Amino acid sequence: MISKFLLFLRHAFALIREDKLFSAIYVAGTAVAIASAMVIAIIINIILADIPPESNRSRTLYLGAFFDLESTPERSPTSDYATQNYSTLALDSCFRQLKCVEVATGVMSTFEFVCSEDRQHMSNASVMRCDPDFFRLYDLDFLSGRPFSEKEFREGERVCVVSDRLLKRLGGVKHFIIPHHEDCPTFRIVGVIKAVSGVMVNSAADIYVPYMESSFGKIPTPELPSPVKIEGDSIFLSSPISYESHLRVRILLRKGCSRQDFIDEIEPLRRHYNAMTSAKIGEKMEWTIIAHTNMKEWMNFTRNDNDDLKTRATDLLPPTILILLFLFLPAINLSGLVSNRMEARRAEMGIRKAFGAKRRTLLNEVVNENLVLTLLGGIVGWLLSWLFIMAVSNSDIFHSMFRGEHLVDFNPSLDFQMFFTPTLFLVAFLCCAVLNLMAALIPAWHSLRKPIVESLNQKR
Repeated sequence: MISKFLLFLRHAFALIREDKLFSAIYVAGTAVAIASAMVIAIIINIILADIPPESNRSRTLYLGAFFDLESTPERSPTSDYATQNYSTLALDSCFRQLKCVEVATGVMSTFEFVCSEDRQHMSNASVMRCDPDFFRLYDLDFLSGRPFSEKEFREGERVCVVSDRLLKRLGGVKHFIIPHHEDCPTFRIVGVIKAVSGVMVNSAADIYVPYMESSFGKIPTPELPSPVKIEGDSIFLSSPISYESHLRVRILLRKGCSRQDFIDEIEPLRRHYNAMTSAKIGEKMEWTIIAHTNMKEWMNFTRNDNDDLKTRATDLLPPTILILLFLFLPAINLSGLVSNRMEARRAEMGIRKAFGAKRRTLLNEVVNENLVLTLLGGIVGWLLSWLFIMAVSNSDIFHSMFRGEHLVDFNPSLDFQMFFTPTLFLVAFLCCAVLNLMAALIPAWHSLRKPIVESLNQKR
């Protein structure tokens, strides 16, 4: 088997050397087609794949809500109004109590102007206000120190985690000041992480601080009256809509749990909260939960919550069609090249058929020979797509594609894992295989169907 494979490779490369112009044109045409398709595939991979520090995207849900009052019908789920965010009460007494939830965290993003204690170094910074669970959801690479603790978070201490990029801009300090705030608060740096690429927009920031810290405007925690027991869980009611505030909630599902498991488990709590809140404020209130997977968060602009297989396929249909279009159009040109090549080899094929070679054997050989050229073109195309994305990574279009506007210093550093994952390798291989079959199969089949005598007399 191995000897046959080596013989096939030697024969294929002999044909490549025999007609170098054809081979060069074929490889170049394939490279352009594969590069065009791979640019789209790589961007989708960067957005959707489990890539550090967002290694848990496939198990992460992004939560939003509508809190609709009967007296204000304009705030309905079908309106154009923005969704509401959650309070610390919703996190602590609801989401973190669910059995299917491994981690639940709340975040807010802000901008600040910071400086070193001696005020010699100053910089703009993007600030991620979060809690300790944020560092369980995202695999940030700590170069030194640690995340802030639960005790530091609950007591509202002025501690933070900073990126090495910001630390360098501030001169390597252990504390920094926010000069434009009323009391010029000083923050103690407890951990330093490797700067996260700006394309990882859910985890990237220059500074990570507790949202319980009052210098940034403390997230209020509603007062907790006597809890209402529901099937072993507790829901607390205080203000008219105690679950509504400013935190964007993200949850990590336990392994083996799905979005539907989350919806099913929270449904009794949702109904009870609606009933209790409606009774408390004297008018009907409806809490509608929005739970998007990572794919939905990025690719579904209609905000439909049906996250079934059909919906996922619909979301991926436009980029898939675009990839196939990029492959189909060059395949037409490559098919013409293969057809001309087969015409030149008709006499050779006629002789081999006269000596007993089967049409199927010859067809497989032609397809395999072109597959070698296609794979060479695929490798070149992959490199071209990498170079293209690196070249445009600082453009405004690229920034907007990854929603990098929330970062003061958008740093689109791209790691090898963003360009090479098992899924992306499979996409690249399928692109090569589809292109090869479209370009080689039809002209080869048409040429090999011709009678032996006609093939032998082709050069007369």
